[in-house]
This record gives sequence, structure tokens and C-alpha cells, in this order.
Amino acid sequence: MFPLTELGKRLKEAREQRNMSLDDLQEITKIQKRYLIAIEQGNYVIMPGKFYVRAFIRQYAEAVGLDPDELFEQYANEIPTAQQEELPGELSRVKSRQLSEQGAKVLDVLPKILIGTLVVGSAVALWFFFQNQTVNEQPQEQIIQEGAEFEQSEQAKKQQTEKQSEQQSENEQQSENEQQSENEQQAENEGENEQPSETMVKVVETNGRKSTLEVTGEQLIIDIATKGDAWIEVKNGKGKAFARKMMYANQTETFDLTNETEVLLVIGQTLNTEVKINGQTLQYPVNPNDHVRQDIAIIHNKQ
Repeated sequence: MFPLTELGKRLKEAREQRNMSLDDLQEITKIQKRYLIAIEQGNYVIMPGKFYVRAFIRQYAEAVGLDPDELFEQYANEIPTAQQEELPGELSRVKSRQLSEQGAKVLDVLPKILIGTLVVGSAVALWFFFQNQTVNEQPQEQIIQEGAEFEQSEQAKKQQTEKQSEQQSENEQQSENEQQSENEQQAENEGENEQPSETMVKVVETNGRKSTLEVTGEQLIIDIATKGDAWIEVKNGKGKAFARKMMYANQTETFDLTNETEVLLVIGQTLNTEVKINGQTLQYPVNPNDHVRQDIAIIHNKQ
């Protein structure tokens, strides 16, 4: 049995102040319980590596509401540091040799590229030269005639385009008017057929951190917003998971569970989490100060 280190005592006291067991912490952070115990005891030898030591301590601290950066600075002498390994000398030599070989290949190909560029440039210059010669040899009258025909053709195209634009504008205006009339009629019909729908949330029972709610209403929309780090889990009565993850500060998630009759909602840090059901803010059935984590079973009654 290892004695608790100063860091371990600090983390354990914060966990116990929040009434969290090691099992609760394991479920929130997804870190194995034996590693959580090792962190409290300072037994870092059993960890997979130095990187994991610092990562696990950071997750532990965030889950119990402590600042991990402050802990790393305060208990720097207790926490191992992850050192970056240097690139072996042999690998560096191989890299240098590969770069040299690539440079030599580029120098071999460069003359061929320059020759090809000169040949293509010469061909293009000759083509432009003969094109200009051909144009200059045409009779002046033919050039004037072709210019007039081109101008007439362009004017005819312009008139045709303007006519098509006017016709298109008229068609669009007519279609817009018809759509507006149809939308107004549809809105009027929906207004007549709409019936007010209310959501009722009733607490059926509570037992420790577990509670059961009955939600009456056509929809079942659950909105989750966090002001700090919190573990959430959302699944239906058959065990299908819609979410099982860590949410961080100022994040939101929306779940449309209208087709579900039973839903299980797990909130790992209720003090940092706001839950809304069909737009109504949920008052936790159990005081969050008594149970930081709460398991809420929801029975959806559409009626």
C-alpha cells in the first residue's frame, strides 16, 4: 500500500467533497479505477507511460473541478515530465542522403525541360506570325463587310437577349405572386387546424442519484448546455446510445427523441449542466449539491 502524496491528497479531498466515488470518477473520465487509485497514491510505475500520467491527472482534476495547470506547477516535483526523444543519428543521415539524391535527379532533368520550353515557344511565335500575315493579306472591302455582318449579328443577339430577359422577368413575377398566394392560403389553413400543445414533466420517484420522470407531450426534444466540463450519456430503453461522451464548457447538444417511449439520461456533472425538455428548463429531481452525478429515466407519454 503506497501512502498518499500531497497531490494525491488534494485530488482525493476534492473528489470526496463532491460525494464522488472512484467508480463514479471512472465512469466520468473512462480511466480505469486502478490508475485512479495509483494517481492518489503517487504510484506512477504502473502507468502505460509518462505522457499518460500527465493526461490522466489532467482528466482527474477537471472532473473534480480543479485547475490542472495550477496543480502541475504546484506539484511539479511529484509529477514526471514527458521528454521528447531525439531523432537517431542514422535516420538523420538517411534523410540527408535522400535529399542529395533528389537534388541530383532534378539537375539531370532541368536541361531537357529548358530545351522543350524553347521549342514550344518558337512554335507559338511562328503560328502568330503566319496568322498576322494572313489577316493583312485579306482585301480591305472583305474586312469591312465582315465587320458590318458581325456588328449586325451582335445587335440581333442583344435584342433577343433583352426580349428573353423581359419574358423571364414577367414569368418570375407571376410565379412569385402565385407562390405568395399559395403560402398565405396554407398559413391560414394551418392556423385554423393548429391546436396548442403543452409539455408536462412529472417526477415519479427518486432513489439516491436515480430518479424517474414522466413527460407528457407530442414531442420529446432534449437540449443539453454546459458551462463547464461534464460527462453525458443518452440512450433509449433498448440500450441504443445516442451520445456517450465528455462535453466541455460552452457546448450544446440537441436530441430529438420524439419516437422513443423510454430514455435514460446520465449527467456526470450536474452543477455544470443545464437540461431542457421541450424548451422547459429541468429542475433536477435530486439536489445537485447532494449528488453531482444523476441518472434520470424518462417515460414519454404522447397521449
